[in-house]
Amino acid sequence: MIKGPMPTDPGDESAIGVARPSGVAPLGDYENSSSRPCLPGAVPVGWLDRLLLAVLDLPLSAGERAVAEAIVDAVAGSLPGYAVGACLVTDFDGGSSEQISVKRLPQGMAERIAPGVDPTRLFPSLPHEYVAHIPGVAAGSTLHLGSDGPELERDGAPQIHLLERAAMVLGRALPAARATVLAGRQRSGTALEQRMIQADKLATFGQIAAGFVHELNNPLTSIIAYSDYLARKAADGRERDPEDVERLRRISESANRILRFTRELVSYARPSRGAVEPVMLHTAIDQAVAFCEHVLSASNVRVVRAYGAEVQTVRGASEQLVQVFVNLLTNACQAAPATGGRVVVTTSCPPGPVERVVIVVEDDGSGIAPDHLAQVFVPFFTTRGDKHGTGLGLSIVKSIVDAHYGEIRVDSQCGRGTRFVIELPVGSKQE
Repeated sequence: MIKGPMPTDPGDESAIGVARPSGVAPLGDYENSSSRPCLPGAVPVGWLDRLLLAVLDLPLSAGERAVAEAIVDAVAGSLPGYAVGACLVTDFDGGSSEQISVKRLPQGMAERIAPGVDPTRLFPSLPHEYVAHIPGVAAGSTLHLGSDGPELERDGAPQIHLLERAAMVLGRALPAARATVLAGRQRSGTALEQRMIQADKLATFGQIAAGFVHELNNPLTSIIAYSDYLARKAADGRERDPEDVERLRRISESANRILRFTRELVSYARPSRGAVEPVMLHTAIDQAVAFCEHVLSASNVRVVRAYGAEVQTVRGASEQLVQVFVNLLTNACQAAPATGGRVVVTTSCPPGPVERVVIVVEDDGSGIAPDHLAQVFVPFFTTRGDKHGTGLGLSIVKSIVDAHYGEIRVDSQCGRGTRFVIELPVGSKQE
């Protein structure tokens, strides 16, 4: 697959002659199109996992080359038989530009110079080379995958799918790396800048995690279908082991539980519509508890739900309200003692005409120092350091509550725990 000269416009695929499988949309459509074709089982989970780990440890302060090397190494680690590389173009004020390249060849393969091939290709000696444009950066910045075999021309090749996702990551990470280096040259770097960098890293991680969760749906669907079929077959047979039927039932039940969780998580991760509608408050809290199950288990924190029978709906956006309780539960886990703790979530309606619902989220953790209590809702304020959060969680909670015409207040005592009280307007099922 011989390619032409490097294009000056990253959207001009005809200039580079990219052979794009029919199952893969152009990268420019990847982030903006909700109808992008889904490739069932396109990327093995292990490949996505390696990319996720690379995103979490990107060396932003070391510059664009170091970030590109980290992503190229992650792709090369998943595809040991392929040549992987990146070509980065950096434009400077005044019209000048700089181009750097990063290459990783398969073990045992030496750089070969083949006469008569396009010298602008990153791997001119390999007959097949797929190029993915890196979005959001200077024209000509690309990610490359080279191979001796023709599999890169196959429709829906998982290798290409992985490369496109890696290009999306670089599109977010390269500008962040450049900004970090420039900030470092101007000054040593304030705490606010470092937290903004961490926030951007978490945003990138969230994008990749959403794709990771989406990939889980495909094998889970197959597990459920086959286990249901085998369970029916075993139940209808003359000779059957009741214990085997029970094992199949448990497999199906567990897979269904994970599938429901992943679908709800993807729905929660989508940009909120912001539509105000009646929201079943207790359902939103239950969903938040399910999302935080792993964090709660790791912190040995138990959630006690004391729901008022008279409480039903509140007015708001469901995804945003779930985010409020996810952040509060996560905050409680971070404050829990090493031996574990408890979070009590209570809902009630004040006496008199039912116009507002009161939600109390109370933990028995380390509490908040009196000097810090007035700052807990300030953006980027945290006492845990940059590696343990961005200091945005409680600020986001307050913003969402305010947008819902609600109120939130906090009481805390060091060593005895923290109590958040939220009031939200009641919603009607007829609205």
